[in-house]
Amino acid sequence: MNPVQWNILAIVFILGFMPFAVAFVSNAGSSTDEAWINSMQLHDENIPLQDNSFWLENGGSNLTSWYDTYYPPSTNSKLDCAYITNGVCEGLYSDTGPMDPEQWMSLSGNPQPYPFGGYFRSSDYFDVRHSTIKQSHQAPGSNNAYAGRSGSEIFSWQLSPYYSNQIEQGETLDSLRYWMVEAQAYNCNVNFENNLTFEGEITFVYGNDTITYENFEFETSNRFEYSQFDDNQGTWDQVCSVGFFIEFDFTGFESLEIYNFNNIGDWDNTSIILTLKNFVNLESPDAFGSTLLPFAGNDDWYLGLQHREMNPVEAGFLIKTGTLILAVIVFLVALSSTPYFDPLMNSFKGRV
Repeated sequence: MNPVQWNILAIVFILGFMPFAVAFVSNAGSSTDEAWINSMQLHDENIPLQDNSFWLENGGSNLTSWYDTYYPPSTNSKLDCAYITNGVCEGLYSDTGPMDPEQWMSLSGNPQPYPFGGYFRSSDYFDVRHSTIKQSHQAPGSNNAYAGRSGSEIFSWQLSPYYSNQIEQGETLDSLRYWMVEAQAYNCNVNFENNLTFEGEITFVYGNDTITYENFEFETSNRFEYSQFDDNQGTWDQVCSVGFFIEFDFTGFESLEIYNFNNIGDWDNTSIILTLKNFVNLESPDAFGSTLLPFAGNDDWYLGLQHREMNPVEAGFLIKTGTLILAVIVFLVALSSTPYFDPLMNSFKGRV
């Protein structure tokens, strides 16, 4: 082949082969056909939540206008959180209207993080092992009515190791899947479905260090059909509710990075910050206030977590070997367009 032909071959290789090869190497060790594993241990008795498990954000400040217009506080001298920022109630309401945080502090001391309900408990009464969490506006001690149908900005939660300590010590993650479903079940003939798009990010917390993976994009329906165990009949029944699965799929490089980040897979001491944001109702993009979300309201919702594991030793070997092979191929392709290629090939031929 002449130099022009080699150059054409090199261009075809770089544009056609390299993207697939890099994708293959970066996902070495990943698997999409393995069964999902429940990530939280079974605790059928209440465990007090004395660690950091709480709401961080509940939809953004735009919640306030919808709340104030359609679901104003009742006249019973109760207070409620209109919206939460960084775990603290920033928008507070009394009978006379909004209250600033300083006024709230003068009444109740330092604002406390918005809790999940005071305890952790997991159950196997559904397809996915899960715990029950208070929705975005189920403020402790508040009787204010709130439908929870507003807020499209940021929803975020800090999840203690209780939610992921079933992941094997010394293992790393191929992917995580969260199950989010409202506690209220409906007849599946009821039509409440909307198609949603939103973005997600996940942060792992180990000691004082954090590592974040972002730019995950989701498109899903808010109608979820699942199996619920009937204690009286001893059977599994199909029910419908507001909810969905969201899946965070990591590349092989990211899985190894997580493995090294939390001290070679120390999941008993790893917390997770889960963030969902920029929600859009595809049927009603300008009227998100009436869109049903599993975690928004003044009742309960279920949060389940499952995972797929990856063998870090195997993944590391495949990634390093694949990277080395790619480096050799790229070197030969680059060399093929130079005068040194033919002498090199001839030297190999002379040794055969």
